[in-house]
This record gives sequence, C-alpha cells and structure tokens, in this order.
Amino acid sequence: MKWRLIEQETYSAAMNMAIDHAIYESVANGRELPTIRFYRWKGNSVSIGAYQNPNEINIAACKKLNVPIVRRMTGGRAVFHDKADFTYSVIAPIRAFNYSIENAYRQICCWIVNALSDLGIDSSLENKNDIVVNGKKISGNAAKLMNNGVYLQHGTLIYDIDFEVMPKILNISEELVKEKVTSLTQHNKINQKKIYETLKNDFTKDKESKAEELSETELMRANNLAKTAYSTILASPGVLLKNKGVCYIERGAN
Repeated sequence: MKWRLIEQETYSAAMNMAIDHAIYESVANGRELPTIRFYRWKGNSVSIGAYQNPNEINIAACKKLNVPIVRRMTGGRAVFHDKADFTYSVIAPIRAFNYSIENAYRQICCWIVNALSDLGIDSSLENKNDIVVNGKKISGNAAKLMNNGVYLQHGTLIYDIDFEVMPKILNISEELVKEKVTSLTQHNKINQKKIYETLKNDFTKDKESKAEELSETELMRANNLAKTAYSTILASPGVLLKNKGVCYIERGAN
C-alpha cells in the first residue's frame, strides 16, 4: 500500500481537527492516498472527546489563559496540547490493518514506542492506547472507525509539561500531574528536530511513502470546517454527553 506523508505544520486547534476531518473525507472518497500527518498547535490548546461533557475541564481557566477548546471527531477524554508537543494522525482504510481496530491501535502505537526506543527511552503500551514510561503517561491516542471503513487515529507525544497551566485547565492538582504524567524532556534532552525526524522514520518504516502537501480541496474544506463544525464545542443534536475524566489521569485517582 502506498502512503502520503504530510510534513509537520502549526495550526490553530480548530484548524488541526478540521484538517484531519478533511483528510479523512479525501481518503474515504479515494482522492488521496492513506495519509500520515504530523502537526503542532498554535499556542496551548485542549481537545475534548466527541461525546465528552466539556464541563469536566475548567472552561473559565481556558478563557482566562487564552487556551482554545476544540471537540475531536474521535472519542476519549480531554487532552491538553502544549505548543511544543508532537501530534500525529493516521488516516487509512481499515484493511491496511487487517480489518482490526485493535491491530490498528497496536501497530500505530508501536511506531511511537519504537521511536522512543530509538531516542533512548524505554516505553510500553498500556490500556490499548496509552504509552507509558516508568508507569507515567507520555502519549495518549484516540481513534474512530468510520462507517465507510476508513480508520482515523491521532495522538500526542508530550515534549514538555507546563505545570502551571495544565493542572488549571484539567481541574487537577500539580502533584497529581507529576505523579501520572511524564515528558520527553524529563528523560532525554534531545532537540526537537531529531525527535521529529525519528518519529517520521518510524512511522514510514517499511512503507512506500511520499511527502506531499495538503491538496487545495482539503485546505478549502478544512477552512470551512474550522469555521463551522470546529468553531464550537457544542455537541451535535441528539448526542448524549458523558463524563470521561481527563486524559492523563486514571479515573478514581483523586
């Protein structure tokens, strides 16, 4: 299977989710190849799951600290995205992973585990979609299988932790963040360029891939989605919101 690689760029929270959505549509319609994309966030941001109650995060603190909130098209819990973190998305027909969601999660997360190993950091996959180092989460991931058989998975690799902002946004204590979360900088002082190159190498290893830019159609569609679907954290009519808890902390840990 041939793959398309979209090199790392920085966008707003709404635009990042809109681009993933636009890529999903183009892959589903056969206009573009299965796609691996890397991206950064324009300033600290927080994303919440498709069915998550936004009241679980501190909305007032987000407004005060100018931290935008965006609702993902995937499920799961709230994630704080530091502007220095590394984020990826993989969008491909589920047949690329032997028609198995579990296999897709495992394969893609193992690309991250392998990249961390290449950077001298031992990690492991837990709870299907969490990557941990010494029992602390360093990467959270979320996925969704669409009705047309296209699989979308995206996740964040934590580069550094803002112990002042993250706890306020996620309504947790600094002590609990330190207990449950870790970052690349806490284990290895490798520069960001090398980290990114290592991630690219492990995500594209043994694949026939070509670096390309987003198509004009995708950019137009993403710009439209960013202004409409991803400009609000209100859920679609009829969607039952659930209390999920923050991504970095196990439920019941408080």
